Amino acid sequence: MALAMRSVSRHFSAPPVRYPVGQGSVLFGGLLILLGAGGAVLVFWLLHGAGDSAMRRSVAVLVWFVAASALWHFWRYRIHGLLQWDGVLWRLEAEQLGKPAHSLEGSVWVRLDLQHHLWICLDGQDGRHAWLWLERQGAPERWGDLRRAVYSRPKPEASRADEPAAVRRPPA
Repeated sequence: MALAMRSVSRHFSAPPVRYPVGQGSVLFGGLLILLGAGGAVLVFWLLHGAGDSAMRRSVAVLVWFVAASALWHFWRYRIHGLLQWDGVLWRLEAEQLGKPAHSLEGSVWVRLDLQHHLWICLDGQDGRHAWLWLERQGAPERWGDLRRAVYSRPKPEASRADEPAAVRRPPA
């Protein structure tokens, strides 16, 4: 019995996908838990270990308020928009505070994969970067397509020598 041999391709391409960016209730909850835990430790220290130094207490409370305002600033100015994969390039159409902020094209690198959450970096062809937190609950019906796309390579016809290096990915 002769088996027909098919040529095996090293290229795995995902279908085009569009995924919303900006919904991050799990991220926000995690950051609030960290901020609350820091506040609880601060209160415990103020009550039991800070001593009588008003300066030490003031600096500790000031540091906590700086951390709280940094969290507020991060959350208020986070990127909202649409992340798109066309089989060759990633494109982010982003807005901040309801105003169009920028469009960014380039390649995506997964920095943390928690199955239902992804932390990725979009490296733009122009040298800019965007760090994005993506959650399955943003569009559960497209989550599988998004995960396939972030791990796929550009289509072979896109890997021409005349394209910028930001588009090409190093071998896995």
